[in-house]
Amino acid sequence: MKIALAGKPGCGRSTLFRALAGSVDADSGKPLTVKIPDHRLDFLESIHNPEKNIHATVVFFDVPSPSFSIANLALIRNAAVLTLVLDNYALGDTINDFNEIEAELILADMALCEKRLARLVKESKGKSREAILLGNLQGHMESGSPLRLLKIDEGEAAILAPYALLSLKPLIVISNRMGDPITPDEELSSTVSEHGGILLDIDTGFELELTEIDESEQVPFLESMGYSSSGLSRLIAASYSALDLIVFFTIGKDEVRAWPIRKGSTALDAAGTIHSDFARGFIRAVVIPWELYHEYPDETLLKEKGELRIEGRDYTVKDGDLIEIRFNV
Repeated sequence: MKIALAGKPGCGRSTLFRALAGSVDADSGKPLTVKIPDHRLDFLESIHNPEKNIHATVVFFDVPSPSFSIANLALIRNAAVLTLVLDNYALGDTINDFNEIEAELILADMALCEKRLARLVKESKGKSREAILLGNLQGHMESGSPLRLLKIDEGEAAILAPYALLSLKPLIVISNRMGDPITPDEELSSTVSEHGGILLDIDTGFELELTEIDESEQVPFLESMGYSSSGLSRLIAASYSALDLIVFFTIGKDEVRAWPIRKGSTALDAAGTIHSDFARGFIRAVVIPWELYHEYPDETLLKEKGELRIEGRDYTVKDGDLIEIRFNV
């Protein structure tokens, strides 16, 4: 999963990238793979003491200034999520900046749809499902509304996937602030919400300073400052939420591992996530809900109690499920 960090010059975008990297010297010109913190995986490691403890990951990349030039918009198209950093601490007109950037995304999408629609008409495909869909999207965007506000079904999403439309991407907006923001939280939150985005208030400078503190001391320090979690943790959680991702776990002597998967996925999807052979030869899945395993972290005991659930390929995976795939190829 790739997440683009974009924003106007001086917004704090690169500071956020370096905070995610945990280093003031991080090279913002290279993609950054970040482990997803997960207390459940840490618990499983403490129980099984495996050789490997493999977290789910996300990849951040810093879109250089000017982030919204034609060349850099092409970079953003490669991202699954767009994270927009706004200067809410110095001279930035936060809401105006947001509206300007949103307008650029919409205009780029309109131009792409118009070009493709013209080609379809030229090829006598003006009444195809694709052409009708693009026409509907254009009508929606002409009012200044981003595509993420539309309900797109699976079939439409498949048609639109090659276009990587910018205003259709899940949007996270970072209000980069120090102390009291220039634009009140309520006002900015309302604007972002109206555009289908998620707003997070993060002090990127503070987050970078936090990386210099020993990891074991970070939580007590955050609590002493009145924070329940770091801004980076909230950003990663918001990214998962924006993409409707959940996590299931596999456990063993060699490794315990977190596997990201779309909410609503089946046991067969989970098997394919682990390995294509698991899906091809799927027989059944042995499932333990996270809450149950956390209370009784002993598979033998759970088996004796009859708590191991045997599920078929159509079982809907729940967040935190421990899954063992039985297969034969």
